[in-house]
Amino acid sequence: MAINWYVKKAGMLVGMLGIIASCFQGYQAYAEDVTQKTPPEKVNITVHKLMYDQGTQMNVDIDGIKNDGYTHDQYPTGVTKYNKADYGDVEFTLGNITDQVLPTEDSDLTNAKVDEIVKDVEDKGSNSEYVKNATNKITSAVDENGEITFADQPAYVNSKGNVYVVYESKSAAGLVTQKAKPMVVIAPMTDNTGSGFLKDIHLYPKNIVSKLSFELTKFGDDGTAQSKQTPLKGAKFELYKGEPGKGTKLGDLVSDDQGKLTATDLTLGKYYFVEVPSEVVVGSDKEPTADQYLLGADARNDAHNKLTFEITNDGVTSDLKASYVNYKAPVIDKTVTNGTGQEHSFQIGDAVNYQGTIHIPTDIAGGADGITVNGVKSETSPYSVFKWGDTAGQGLSYVAAKANIKITNKDGSVVLKENTDYKIQNSENGFVIDFIVNNGQVSDTVASLHGQDLQMTYNMYVNDSAAVANPLTNSVDFVYNNNPFNQEEHHEKTKADVVTYGAKFLKVDSGLFGTGIKATPLEGAEFAAKNAEGKYYGGLVDTDKDGVKEAVWVDDVANAAILKSDKEGHFEITGLTEGEYSLEETKAPENYQKLTKEISFEVDKDSYKEENRITIKNNQKASVPMTGSNGFQTYVLISCLLLGAGALSAVVYFKKKAKKDQIK
Repeated sequence: MAINWYVKKAGMLVGMLGIIASCFQGYQAYAEDVTQKTPPEKVNITVHKLMYDQGTQMNVDIDGIKNDGYTHDQYPTGVTKYNKADYGDVEFTLGNITDQVLPTEDSDLTNAKVDEIVKDVEDKGSNSEYVKNATNKITSAVDENGEITFADQPAYVNSKGNVYVVYESKSAAGLVTQKAKPMVVIAPMTDNTGSGFLKDIHLYPKNIVSKLSFELTKFGDDGTAQSKQTPLKGAKFELYKGEPGKGTKLGDLVSDDQGKLTATDLTLGKYYFVEVPSEVVVGSDKEPTADQYLLGADARNDAHNKLTFEITNDGVTSDLKASYVNYKAPVIDKTVTNGTGQEHSFQIGDAVNYQGTIHIPTDIAGGADGITVNGVKSETSPYSVFKWGDTAGQGLSYVAAKANIKITNKDGSVVLKENTDYKIQNSENGFVIDFIVNNGQVSDTVASLHGQDLQMTYNMYVNDSAAVANPLTNSVDFVYNNNPFNQEEHHEKTKADVVTYGAKFLKVDSGLFGTGIKATPLEGAEFAAKNAEGKYYGGLVDTDKDGVKEAVWVDDVANAAILKSDKEGHFEITGLTEGEYSLEETKAPENYQKLTKEISFEVDKDSYKEENRITIKNNQKASVPMTGSNGFQTYVLISCLLLGAGALSAVVYFKKKAKKDQIK
């Protein structure tokens, strides 16, 4: 069949226009393409998608690839085949617009008309009238090599050619910053000799592509309100690509003065940030200081990571941003609210009133504003361990029935309920208060107190094993874990000390003529101790049968506990609180006068020291011999000798003094 006038005109037009598409021009074909003498009834139109980034410097008129329908194996510097794996799916749509642009054999498709078609499709895409009214529309994505072939498209049919529009109907926003311009193709297309036709038509559209960046802002919570957050400098992260817990590490990042860090060179795929311990954020192997934050559970290298994002085939239409909050750890304190003096002294059997304080972290039940990724908020994970363990040390007893444990908020307006807000686990030497009662979390009441203080009051008792003037220690081990997916328990420990005091005494005779000379220890002296209220110390008695003896004080000395001096004259009293006391001698040693006055003494931190042992003297009973007896004569003789010796000493002294005065 001869080529009629219309086909000749179309072929000439193709030869003049080539492919009108802002494609590359100028490079020669390197592959051997097959041509045929007669116009083909069908052609294969293959799109070879190319790309280059915004930094590529290129003059299209000089460095471009000529869209002449032939294949090309070499591309300008910086231009490569489209990388679908990095930059996502690109789809092209082919539509037959022959009836719209060449309705009759006399119709003419000029350069101006082609420009009009290209502009309209570029601006409106699928809403262009040319696309809407096109026939035999086909949409398909490029393959791994960036190629797609629209096979067996009508070319020369019924002595008439066909006109097609090919446009990029989908690409990943953000990754593809400039789509390829639409292309108008007239088939059949003449070869470069002008005497034959191409069975296969090859097109080379291009994209400008750009790798993306992701900005993460790190905040630190001040521990009082989740809305009070400040940028956190020095937090360390690792960036991974892939599924959380299974990804490939891409690099390390550190937040700046504004708490910001930026991951760059991102392409298609799934990513996640992993926070690692730093100077400002403490992991499970260390206990945080007041200035440090806890490593959260939601940015770990595991399947529970929530600090994830994905660049999909749809690309991105806004900046990639996220924020992540680190929270302060709970803070505890413990004090004694009763006792005497600065050291909180007690007597045996006294109840020691303790007050424990826990500052509840703001993320106790999860941080509501803890994670925001591309505008979508999610909570951080709640605490899974939150318990107060209290242990009585030597000299202290825990009596569960008398502990009187009470837990409230700071002002006492909220009272927590046992078995609803906490559970108590008693042991021989103490107890554990466990606040995890609500399906692995704290109760709603405790959660509502986030950022506030919990106060606990309870009693322990000083027992008769207490060492005198040594600390009686009650210890706290507060255990918590803000990672419900792993056992990463932190331990914050504190203690509160109390004391009990005593006093030591030495009973001796008054010595020669009451001078203390040759004073000897006296055994068998008996005393009753009295307190400032005038009551007598009655000893230690387990009055309420709870296993803890109490110091009792009685009104009648007959019921007092007697303190008795030993062979060395020693006796003592222990288990007293700081204060003023006295001793009343109830029985003197044999042949000694009973004291008529009470001996006052003070009990304090030093009164039990050996160097502060209090000496108490007793005089012998008067024992003057009968007149005329040998004993009486001896007594008189000794007395005279002593008086004479004293007089002689006085005379010698005054003579020496007079002599010195003369010399002067």
